[in-house]
Amino acid sequence: MALLFCEGWDKYGPANSNSTAVSTLLAAGEWTSITSTSVAVVAPLSSTGQAMSITPNSPTPVITKTLGASYARLIGGVRFASNLAGTVAGGIGFGDAGTVQCCITINTAGNISLRAGGATGTAIATSSTTVSANSTHYLEWDISFSNSASYQVWLDGVSLFSGTADTTVTANNTANQLLIVGNGSTSQVITFDDLYLFDTTGTTNNAVLLTSPRIETTFPSSDSAVQFAVGAGILGSNAQRVAATSAPAAGSLVLRRFTPAAACTLNSITIMPGATSAPANYRGVVYADSGGTAPGTLMSSGTQVTGVTSGTASTLPLTTPQSLAAGTQYWLGFINDTSVALQQSDAGATGYRAANTYASGAPGTAPAMTSGQASYLLWGNLSGISGANYNEVNQQPPPGAYSYVFDATVNHEDLYAFGALATTPGAVHAVAVKAYCQRSDSGAKTVSMRMKSGSTDSGGSSTGQTPATTFGWLASYFPTDPNTSAAWTGANLNAATSGFKVDS
Repeated sequence: MALLFCEGWDKYGPANSNSTAVSTLLAAGEWTSITSTSVAVVAPLSSTGQAMSITPNSPTPVITKTLGASYARLIGGVRFASNLAGTVAGGIGFGDAGTVQCCITINTAGNISLRAGGATGTAIATSSTTVSANSTHYLEWDISFSNSASYQVWLDGVSLFSGTADTTVTANNTANQLLIVGNGSTSQVITFDDLYLFDTTGTTNNAVLLTSPRIETTFPSSDSAVQFAVGAGILGSNAQRVAATSAPAAGSLVLRRFTPAAACTLNSITIMPGATSAPANYRGVVYADSGGTAPGTLMSSGTQVTGVTSGTASTLPLTTPQSLAAGTQYWLGFINDTSVALQQSDAGATGYRAANTYASGAPGTAPAMTSGQASYLLWGNLSGISGANYNEVNQQPPPGAYSYVFDATVNHEDLYAFGALATTPGAVHAVAVKAYCQRSDSGAKTVSMRMKSGSTDSGGSSTGQTPATTFGWLASYFPTDPNTSAAWTGANLNAATSGFKVDS
């Protein structure tokens, strides 16, 4: 195969400025390690999805992707924008077991350099062409690794420089890591999007593209043919998109609006405390909707939960689980007796609040609510979801153990339909199928990511993969349409289904 890796930073969820949460997501299988103190998922540099913004505030690699082997030559590209602040800007590096062999930097003056070693290393070549601050461009490379190696770097499809030089620091003439490198400047910000990485094997994707390619990520939109069972579901999101906390007043009724995509049963509501309080009391509540903009009648309330711990999810069980209809809006939340800081889900103000006497319980009909309150991080925990496996695996970012399907039967497979591409592509260079999965038993289970095009069901570049015992990403690549063995067309890709299968 030639496609080693591709990344659009789309599957980590909507725009997110909480660097701790983003780093955790990035390190869950796709990227090996993240040491930057400032990383965020932001608006895309191309027309779809998201991008990653980073302050590469270290002279060592700040994000590392360890590849499956060592390579004598790597070809790739990435879309970028830089504020050109600091002294020597960071960029893309190529490592050998943690040592940077060479790297491409976007310099303060706006020109591009290939450097020996890390971002502060000696420049092998520097472009006369410059970019302006915060402008978007596509950078590509074809670099071999040896004491006398060939290299070439392009910007927006135009060659910047090429030549022969020593592109290694270690004794090995290979690289086994893709790196994002910095120089210790805390004022520099670089945004990356639409990254691809090739080797030179195979008959496709073994040369620089020079087409400013865009990576578009789609998510399951319906079941096609499913055999896995639903393990758990979530209504809302458990992702912390900001680090901010806020404390609702003591004696509050706090609600947010949610609409389930599938019929289900709501068993409990989870909140994320931002402070610790041993005596604080909470009860979960769910209200019917009244006219679309206000809660109406109390549908269910919960047993009392006493005491919360900062950073530890607190689940508020409902006394009677509540059936929810697909496509119907509901209001989920809690009543409290103590003002305790809670984690916010994002920077929005989508919450509602009213004063409520805790000892009297949840009101049978919701009082007038004040809108524009903090978007507290809360979600519903679901069961009884039937005919909607796709609904448990299409969230971004993925909830892990809060929402999943499962199976242990060899050859059982789930295939899903996906939304059509945003536009008809001029060319489809490759397709990646990725799953966020975990092995929950002690057996030697293996899985494959699947793509079914026409009558052909294929495992792509990697079958028989062994999931870890913690959730992480697995991927397989499909450089050509498995049904025709020719290049993908947009129509064939839109008609294909994808999913995963138990191999052994």
